[in-house]
Amino acid sequence: MNSLRALPILAMLAAAAAPAQDGEPPQPPAAPTELPALADPAAPRTDLDNQRAARDMLITASDFGAALQTAEAIVGSATDETDAAYRTDLMRLARIQAELDMFADAEVNYLRAIELAEEADGTQSITLVEPYQALGRAYLDERRFSEAITVFEHARDINQRNLGLFNVEQTPLIDDTTLAYLGLGDTFAARELQLDRLDNAVRRFGADDPRVIPFHNRLADYYQSSRLRISARDQYERILEIQQTQVGTDDPVLAATLRRLAAIELLLGDGDDAKLRLTELIEAASEDLGSERGLSLALLGDWAMVDEDFALAADYYRQAYAAFEADGDADPAQLFADPQMIDFMPPLTRVDLNRRSLPWAWGSIELAFDLSAEGRAWNVRVVGAEPGGLVESDYHRRLRETHFRPRLVDGVPAAVDDVRFTHFFRYYVDNDD
Repeated sequence: MNSLRALPILAMLAAAAAPAQDGEPPQPPAAPTELPALADPAAPRTDLDNQRAARDMLITASDFGAALQTAEAIVGSATDETDAAYRTDLMRLARIQAELDMFADAEVNYLRAIELAEEADGTQSITLVEPYQALGRAYLDERRFSEAITVFEHARDINQRNLGLFNVEQTPLIDDTTLAYLGLGDTFAARELQLDRLDNAVRRFGADDPRVIPFHNRLADYYQSSRLRISARDQYERILEIQQTQVGTDDPVLAATLRRLAAIELLLGDGDDAKLRLTELIEAASEDLGSERGLSLALLGDWAMVDEDFALAADYYRQAYAAFEADGDADPAQLFADPQMIDFMPPLTRVDLNRRSLPWAWGSIELAFDLSAEGRAWNVRVVGAEPGGLVESDYHRRLRETHFRPRLVDGVPAAVDDVRFTHFFRYYVDNDD
């Protein structure tokens, strides 16, 4: 059985961005897996050092249940709460507790770590940003979005007092705060934060500096998840301008940006300039494009699939498969093992269409269908919907209209049976709910 889910942004910003949402309700970003060292690695190791190392290895492996007892023992054995290492131990324990849904205990330990940091370093010390951000992410995980916003904004204020109003080091805090506002349904505040994120980089590096490109990309990702594709296209076009200033108009480095622009053209159906440029660049590139060649060829196959030129689509997919085989960075058998939606447009619900601020909640729907080698769904059936009776017919019809990139077997499109698709939607609820 193959499974499809509408992919959230960035993995990082939620698919809850309005006016119409693709994907899942907002989720907190994953906690970092790299843990700072607590002791000088050249110094003789003590039993406590060994315990901390064992705890951190278990955290990195996401084995939080096994890490809990060790983390509790480390904190319980402390004799000097003024030691900075003790604050780190408290935060490690709090993170483990949060992962294990022991939120009340985690909150107490995060707040104690913050209190100790304030006593040691002052109430505006930069050392407070990390524990405040960790606490805010725990609030996100509990869907306590208002508390998360308060904590993140306080951490950002401390950051700006220490590093300046427009520093780019506050970027992770901006992203976390954006996620919290999305959880509340305040998409205006979320969008303003993402614009601030880019503005900080422009002020830091300059509007035409290549270092602002990742910030334009991130804002474009946000607009894509919000289905504000014209705004996303504006960002990619700005990236293209910066790149062309640096390398000219036919350099292979432009391929990724042209591919993203061509993907938006495909969805909007209002032109093919980027697609034509991408095609010319792929054909003319004398140097190796690496994985970008395979990605671009696959997108050109998607274009042909939507145009229902199945022979051309199959040829592009075969070339994409071969390009990944030659590049060696990714296994094409795994990369193309599952079908992918090309032009799926989620049906708009009443919440998506209404600008009034009314109580709403997340619902979910799961559908199953068979997929032909030509990338069309048939035998579509609703597996379940919660709540039922709201969107089933709309999703059924929309899946029948959608074009798919089929599964590729040795580069050849193949039919797939019993594909499962889960999607989340918003619906109005009564105040009593």
